[in-house]
Amino acid sequence: MTANDARETWDARYAAGRFDPTGPPAWLEELGEVLPNRGVALDLAAGAGRVSIWLARRGLSVEAVDISPVGLALAREAANDEGVSIQTRVVDLASETLPQGSYAMITCFHYRQPGLLRKLAKTLTPGGVLLSEVATVQNLERHERPSLRWLADRNELLREAETLEVAYYREAWLGGRHLARLVARAPQA
Repeated sequence: MTANDARETWDARYAAGRFDPTGPPAWLEELGEVLPNRGVALDLAAGAGRVSIWLARRGLSVEAVDISPVGLALAREAANDEGVSIQTRVVDLASETLPQGSYAMITCFHYRQPGLLRKLAKTLTPGGVLLSEVATVQNLERHERPSLRWLADRNELLREAETLEVAYYREAWLGGRHLARLVARAPQA
């Protein structure tokens, strides 16, 4: 699939209203005390902004990045409705350079690219937090989609976060899908 194909697919999905407009995954609320509430956050594969808005409500300055301009327009509209501000940028993570910066928190939900988390770890501030959730290969036991390209191998997120201090890791059937969840922190300076 080319970048244009991916962009068109996601634009159509968002235009048709096929996305989860509710708040962030519930498990993030349980982590509230250990996550930063100031600094700059990067939300990769932000889509319609459910995680971006949650980050902004926490007090972070948020940069939401996604391949879909339609999804990001929905994110800006939802942020405005919530009374928070987010910055958005259309980026094809498969072919374009990662945003430059130093981040107190980076989130990447339901997007997999080998080596991406390892690169992201280098952009965290000391003590900065990386959050990720992605379906695993085991998901194919019950579901045809997403395809293998988008599924993490067993313990893949742990290997990608090898330079970070892992605070939480879980691979399990959660909400009907087999997911890997990671919370990892950059070492303090």
